[in-house]
Amino acid sequence: MTKSFSGIRVVDFTQVLAGPFATQQLALLGADVIKIEQPGGGDQSRDMLNVPGPLEESAMSPMYLSMNTGKRSLTLDLKKPQAAEVIHRLVRQADVLVQNFKAGTLDPMGYGYRGIREINPRPIYCSISGFGQTGPKAHAAAYDPAIQAASGMMSITGHPETGPVKTGYWAVDMSTGLNAAYAIAAALFRRERTGEGQHIDLSMLDTAMAILAPIISAYVNGGVVPELLGNRSQARSPTSDVFPTGKGYLLLAAATPGHFPQLCRAIGRPDLIEDPRFTTRDLRRENGDALRAELIETFAQADAATWETRIAAAGVPCSAVATIPEALVSPQVEHRGMLTRFPGPPGFGREAVALNAPFQLDRDGPGTDMPAPLLGQHTDAILAELGFGEAEVRALRAEGVI
Repeated sequence: MTKSFSGIRVVDFTQVLAGPFATQQLALLGADVIKIEQPGGGDQSRDMLNVPGPLEESAMSPMYLSMNTGKRSLTLDLKKPQAAEVIHRLVRQADVLVQNFKAGTLDPMGYGYRGIREINPRPIYCSISGFGQTGPKAHAAAYDPAIQAASGMMSITGHPETGPVKTGYWAVDMSTGLNAAYAIAAALFRRERTGEGQHIDLSMLDTAMAILAPIISAYVNGGVVPELLGNRSQARSPTSDVFPTGKGYLLLAAATPGHFPQLCRAIGRPDLIEDPRFTTRDLRRENGDALRAELIETFAQADAATWETRIAAAGVPCSAVATIPEALVSPQVEHRGMLTRFPGPPGFGREAVALNAPFQLDRDGPGTDMPAPLLGQHTDAILAELGFGEAEVRALRAEGVI
């Protein structure tokens, strides 16, 4: 089986979320991803969102486990001068290098883009950072919530009564990871045509702005200043919202004029179609509170799952609001095979589970049978591949380089 990136070697200096998620996408398509980790601690995410017990004892937090399947771990202290020979040998064989340190961090060590090009000009060098490699905030530290705030994303997320809120997951980090994987794939394709490597300067702020494109376009082209809408749609449709039901909540996305009569018939309220308060889209917006009250009264008569079945059958987008455990056992998620199972780390006592890539191919992937690595699990094997003898490896270990 030849996956898209089989034979591609990636040197991965990243940690936490955006960078590791990017390189994991390459691993799922066959790339040999060598994860460089600091001796003694490794990736910061090994200790984030930890679960007491065998996972914690193996320095294998759920966050780390989910971002690093299919990779090999090499411990290496980049601040030690002896690390240079290891890096140089890796770079000579590398197709891609990815790092997510603050701008300029690796330059004094000789591992910035210019330093790497002197060793080997062919690799794709991807720098992921909060604000980019240039500009007044280039050297500022950043985490996902700070970028949500800086980009304007939080200003449109939340209810008017409670104020802005961040998303319940790392929306910017994860989007940045996918964006980075796409940029790397594009650069590799270009290298096939030109033979040239190149530098990718990818920022979390730029990514956040890009995924806000429709909202930003409404402002810069139409002067529409976005506001907090809660669960209502940007189109201000009163039938696009979250509604309480007899049991659970229902997300309704009846956003087009054609959806309204379909919805009314599906819930047994054809009278609403001819109600003079709701006969046009503008009237429905004007009388949104009254329409919402009618819908809530009707939805109280059954649970969210029942309403989902009835409304979806009428061709109107909707869903019961599921918990994560409920979503994972839904027939559609199970059918798509998003969950991959691996032997657990030592002492875990059961399989570990991670997520596959969010797309399917008719042949050759994506997927991997390699679980996330223990810290330094592949150090000796990788160094042997690079031509280091046993005595050299012992010396590196004695000096704390690995």
